[in-house]
Amino acid sequence: MADGALAQEPYRLGAGDVLQITVFGQQELSGRFAIGPDGAIRYPRLGRIEMTELTPEEASQRLTDGLAGRIPADQTVTIDVVSHAPVFVTGDIQAPGRFEYRPGMIVLELVALGGGLRRPASPVTGAALQLLALRQDLADERLTRWSQRVERGRLEAEVKAADFDDRGLVVSGAPRDMVEAESTLFRVRKDAIAAQEEASEAQRRTLDEEINTLQQSLKLHDRDLVLIAQDVGATQQLADQGLTAYSRLRDSQRQQSALKRDRLEVIGLLARARQNRLEVDQRAAALTETRAAESAAALRAVELAAARTEQRIASLTASVAAANDDLETGSVRRVPDATYAVVRTTRNGTTQIRVGEQDRLQPGDILTVDRHLDELETAPRASSRPALPEYVPTH
Repeated sequence: MADGALAQEPYRLGAGDVLQITVFGQQELSGRFAIGPDGAIRYPRLGRIEMTELTPEEASQRLTDGLAGRIPADQTVTIDVVSHAPVFVTGDIQAPGRFEYRPGMIVLELVALGGGLRRPASPVTGAALQLLALRQDLADERLTRWSQRVERGRLEAEVKAADFDDRGLVVSGAPRDMVEAESTLFRVRKDAIAAQEEASEAQRRTLDEEINTLQQSLKLHDRDLVLIAQDVGATQQLADQGLTAYSRLRDSQRQQSALKRDRLEVIGLLARARQNRLEVDQRAAALTETRAAESAAALRAVELAAARTEQRIASLTASVAAANDDLETGSVRRVPDATYAVVRTTRNGTTQIRVGEQDRLQPGDILTVDRHLDELETAPRASSRPALPEYVPTH
């Protein structure tokens, strides 16, 4: 593995990441929060919270611990990363610039986003140059097709509410990181849905208990009202016969009125509890429908993109064959292999790391591509057909 190769480990938060924090039943504690340059977010009730170097699950637990005693114990804190700090590519690249980062991104993907390696000005003949360009374009499209297949597999599993089986998506020579990234995303989304469903179920149980208690209280009030009504009637007869004072009758009537008011209050609380129970069910159903619709729309989009990619691959394959037929043996210089280095900012400062095509990137990385094109000016010319580089295996 190249110097500085990135270990395959869970994604850890960094400066520039934007987090969607959801605390069920606590609207003021939910929303989007950006991790600042100091590696922290500013969170209601807790203030500054350090987030860098934590996984989303660890960050969720940190907030849960901080909110202990401030929110009900059955409330759940979930964190989703909605965007990351961008990555940059510079050097011998067709379109240097800034690009959106995604977890699991490797060097070769960023090179493809930047339009591929910069082509030499005049080291090869026209036919060889055309063949080099076509082969690289074809390699880029095959990488895109592979990524689309993996993403489509994950989306199909989400739409069907089934497990994401990535075994059939692993092909020898293909970047394993893409499959791992989609598998991680599937698990994170599945865990978030499960946490939301668990929180909704906890709210249902709490409301059901409240409704049952209020119903029992209403029955007791009804029984007490029957008894007090009987007492009022008996006292009325005694008072009419002069056997008891009317003040006692008024006391019984006031007690009867107080019980009626209490009964009306219990009825109001019961109606409110039932309404809250209905709202919990409606929110859970709406969340399920929204997620299904989003996954279905994303699946349609990736299927359309995949169809277009297949068309471009077919066209490029034909073009490569034609260009290869046109290429005659001539004096051609071989283009040197590209080397890659990443400038990365850590807590200890900025460092430069040599990386390979399959190594992972991190948010905020600056990738420098060096194709050593200056070496072509002094390199000896070959007397036979050039060895043309392939960047991605054919699948």
